[in-house]
Amino acid sequence: MPYQDRFIDNNGVSIHYEVEEGPVESPVIVFVHGMGMSTKDWRDAGYPEKLRDEYKVVLIDSRGFGQSEKLKEPADYTRAQKVSDVTAVLDDLGVDKAYYWGFSMGASIGWAVGMLAPDRFHGLILGAYPVLSPDVPEIDRVRWEARAKLMRLGMDVYVAAMEMDQGRLPEDSRARLLSNDKDAYAAQQIANLEWGAPDEDIVNMTLPALVYSGTDDDYPMPRNHTLTKRSASIAPNARFLPLEGHTHMSAFLAADLMIPHVREFIAMVEDTR
Repeated sequence: MPYQDRFIDNNGVSIHYEVEEGPVESPVIVFVHGMGMSTKDWRDAGYPEKLRDEYKVVLIDSRGFGQSEKLKEPADYTRAQKVSDVTAVLDDLGVDKAYYWGFSMGASIGWAVGMLAPDRFHGLILGAYPVLSPDVPEIDRVRWEARAKLMRLGMDVYVAAMEMDQGRLPEDSRARLLSNDKDAYAAQQIANLEWGAPDEDIVNMTLPALVYSGTDDDYPMPRNHTLTKRSASIAPNARFLPLEGHTHMSAFLAADLMIPHVREFIAMVEDTR
């Protein structure tokens, strides 16, 4: 299938995305990665090659990461701006509606997509991240602010701090983290403190959604699995899929496990259109 590598200007911000064309008239799936990741991570885990014969696959580098523009201020990473980047890619492709698949930070953006731009999507696949509370718990505020301080000292300092806590990271994870722009990454961390939404917004989010999380997921918050399950329980048209024994990253790498569930979800939504 033809492959395209593209850039767009969204209100002065350069956004990079990639397209695997897929069969004619096939559903479109837009992928948005987690924090500190890029389109490359979806490719390394095998998602595009497993799906491109059935769907048009669009991979977006979220602003601040990959080949998209590296902005330095938290004010450049709001929920609305992140959603705007996604819809701008759809506009560039001439796509009216798509399916959205986001993991971790990409899932957080996906929840915002469901609240702020539901008319542009048929359904959402949201992996391993909840809707954050507008009242950020002090433990999370301290954690994010501390991470941002370490990042601004250099990604090597941040990685060293992670390894003091977790032990030696896998080489691919180390390389991925070290490749990030320290100031852009720190800005996104601080911006997270303003990403919360009230339960009412989740209740009013009516798009069909498949939400999943590893049962052993305690990153980037110790309560990540429980909070993700809670968000799914509030959204009226969401179904929650627990991935037994999986951690945050192992859930991302489990493409062969997730893809059949996603095929079933998309087929179900297509049947009701």
